[in-house]
Amino acid sequence: MKRVVIWLKTADRQDATLSELGRQAAWEALCSFTGETREKLERSGVMLKKHSNGKPFFEGSHIGVSISHTSKTKKAVAVAAIYEGEVGVDIEDALRESWKVAKRMFSQQEQDWVREHEDSGFARIWTLRESYAKWTGLGLAKMPAVEFWIEENGDIRCSDTECSAFSFCVPDEEWRISCITDRQDRVEMEVFLEGKIFLKKYWKNA
Repeated sequence: MKRVVIWLKTADRQDATLSELGRQAAWEALCSFTGETREKLERSGVMLKKHSNGKPFFEGSHIGVSISHTSKTKKAVAVAAIYEGEVGVDIEDALRESWKVAKRMFSQQEQDWVREHEDSGFARIWTLRESYAKWTGLGLAKMPAVEFWIEENGDIRCSDTECSAFSFCVPDEEWRISCITDRQDRVEMEVFLEGKIFLKKYWKNA
């Protein structure tokens, strides 16, 4: 069983740029994951960088990282996911809707599911797709064709059987977060909001 640490940070929009907020979340998630301070990690040669495709990575570490942020809420919000392998994460306003985007980007089955779940369906599928694009490192435009569907019990299935998918809301249904990792039968996930544990859950792959 592998572990995922997801770290959320918020700020008033004038206090921090989204990119800086995302970097802070990534470092704090890595410190939580490893049990080391940022200073010690940096002294050992660990640095947060980006590949040419824009995907972040920690040079000098085998730990994978993904970052997402949004300003489409009352505050600027950033989230980072840390995992021992490839990982993708995305955050969005839980009530965001866009039929224009859904018709262009979602499969017919996904569109049908969104119609049945008007209050939160779009954000769930959209963040899953964004997370998958980051997991592959290819982005939305170049990622392979993929389809997600959600069972009545909430389990998420993906047409790409090489990955595992997770999705949840924090806090009070305000933000939708989805995460994609390499295929695992079971994952331990810890979610921190402003430095405090918000959710700890063992996800069993569907």
